[in-house]
Order: sequence, then C-alpha cells, then structure tokens
Amino acid sequence: MRVLGIVAFVFYAIHATAHLYRGEPYDLLWACNVAAVLVALGLLLRNATLNAIGLLWLCFGTSLWILDLATGGEFLPTSTLTHVGALALGLYGIPHLGVPRYLALKTVAAFVALGVICRAVTPPAANVNLAFRVADGWASYFPSYPRYAAMLLAGLTCMCAVAQWLLARVGHNHPRSSRRCVAESRECVP
Repeated sequence: MRVLGIVAFVFYAIHATAHLYRGEPYDLLWACNVAAVLVALGLLLRNATLNAIGLLWLCFGTSLWILDLATGGEFLPTSTLTHVGALALGLYGIPHLGVPRYLALKTVAAFVALGVICRAVTPPAANVNLAFRVADGWASYFPSYPRYAAMLLAGLTCMCAVAQWLLARVGHNHPRSSRRCVAESRECVP
C-alpha cells in the first residue's frame, strides 16, 4: 500500500509541476488534483476515509473532465495521471482498506469545504471547482449560478450515495479488509 501511495504522490507531483510551469498554481485546488493527494495519503497511512473521499471526488470529477474534453476543453496530458492513475489506485485501495461509514456525507462535506476555500483563495476568472460561475458553454442550460451549484451538489450527493453502497459491497467482500476495518478503526462498514 505504501508504494502505491508514493506512486499516487508522484502522479500528483508530475501534474502539479505542469500547472506550476504554466503559471496556474490555483489549478492545484481542482478537486481531482486534491483527490489524488487524498488517495496518496489514504494509501500511505492506510486510512480508508482519505482514500475513499479521494476516490469519490475522482469518480465525479473525472466524468466532468471527460465531458469538458468532449465539449472542447483543453487537454493537459499530465491530467491523465490524476484522473486515471489516481482513480485506479483509489479503487485498488477499497478492498484493502475498506469503506468508511457515512462516506457520502463526508465526501460531500469535504467538497463543500473545498469550494469555500476555492472562493476564498482562487481568482474568479479561473473558476476552480466551478466555485464562481456556471461552466463555460452551460449558461444557456443554467442561467442561474445558484441553481447550477445546487444541481452539481445534488449530482455529487446522489453519485456518492450510490458509490458508497456499491463500494461497501466490494470492500466487504474482501475478507481481510472487513476484519482489519473492525479491528483497527470502527469507522469502516463491516
């Protein structure tokens, strides 16, 4: 697990270097980039909560990333390291670390906190995590930012609830995972 955590950090570091080279340090706060760090920490520390939150952020964010690319968004080759590489590592961690209780709630709460941070420290023009306005090209569908933000949050909440249910089945099916979660930290789904 620790080696995989280091690999996840390397994926993040390579992608982060690309953002820094482009003069876009605020892009390090995109949920998928932060998620890669959460997966890395989760694997390194054998922490089911960090790994699972990172994984769920990546599940949701990677779908939006693919949609963005499909509608003409810029492709940065190193972003595959976070969106695909860290996602795969997070999935690998589930049967070994387990699925924490209240994962959907924790994931959504952490995302809301990240959104507040983005509004406080990133430039509005960058619209990191869509914290300031409707994504480019979507204003005709969502003329109101509050409705758009509510739709994103509702979508994230639904995806997290379904993912928690599905992942609990995967995490529970691994016999070592279930015993370890119960023995080490009562937060995992038995």
